[in-house]
Amino acid sequence: MTDGKKELNSNGSEDDQELIVDGLNITRRVSEIEKQGYTVIPDFISPDVVERIRHVFNTEVPITEMRAIGTKTGRTFRSHNLLGKTRGVDFMFLDKRLRAIVEGVIGPRTQVNVTTLFNVLPGETRQFLHQDDGLWPIPRPHPHFLCNALLAIDDHDIENGCTHLVPYSHTWHDRRVDQEVQTTRIEMRSGSIVFWEGGLGHAGGANTSANRERLGFFMSHVVWYLRPQEIQLVSVPREQVKKMPEKLQRLLGYHRFGLGVDGRDPIDVLNDGIVVHPSAKVRWWDDIEQLDAITQ
Repeated sequence: MTDGKKELNSNGSEDDQELIVDGLNITRRVSEIEKQGYTVIPDFISPDVVERIRHVFNTEVPITEMRAIGTKTGRTFRSHNLLGKTRGVDFMFLDKRLRAIVEGVIGPRTQVNVTTLFNVLPGETRQFLHQDDGLWPIPRPHPHFLCNALLAIDDHDIENGCTHLVPYSHTWHDRRVDQEVQTTRIEMRSGSIVFWEGGLGHAGGANTSANRERLGFFMSHVVWYLRPQEIQLVSVPREQVKKMPEKLQRLLGYHRFGLGVDGRDPIDVLNDGIVVHPSAKVRWWDDIEQLDAITQ
């Protein structure tokens, strides 16, 4: 359960308590996502934290243009698998407010899906409107299983290509998002964040500025029972994972889902490297006395 406190609504009803985490009303934010598909939180992090993240991205994270997953202009640069490249943003994935919103949308059993640094350069065109939940062959309507967050490192505005969202499209179970549909542009100051449900239509905007970049930090979470787009169990070296807090290890996929590793907790296996249950032996049921001893 996410740490936080419950506060009564204005009517004083105990049944309508709201979850407040570090001063942020989580209940209201999750309700916005449920209704319209997204919520924007201004000044989610301070300017000092923004510059801390920017420094990490500028000094530790290799980045390249990836036309195969965007437009064909070569004007958007990306770096995925951030948790395999730097420890400088671990704290964002453990932020109590972020965790509470993600869990409020898709439930407590979550894992990291995608981690992306992107920089949209002048001359980039608008991205194709798309819904991220379509990557999994699960017919709509379905329970919420995907929650995305985009943190503005630079200011995001119309000129430098702020994100297009299609409000309420996460509820359009009977049709696809029309490329000509009216969109809402998400203008945000540096340090602000937008969360949206995985079925919401969205697209990166065209950067029509002369010389302004648009740097953003994308964090996506998916439920435990689905395969994430980025395979964190492979992409983050185990020696690094061993040094992480347990909560972050769980978010990378070392969670107790199903059978674990031969009945063991994956974190125990991560630490000791033993992939066979300690009590397992070859054909030990042939020893009747030993079998009787463990079954009585």
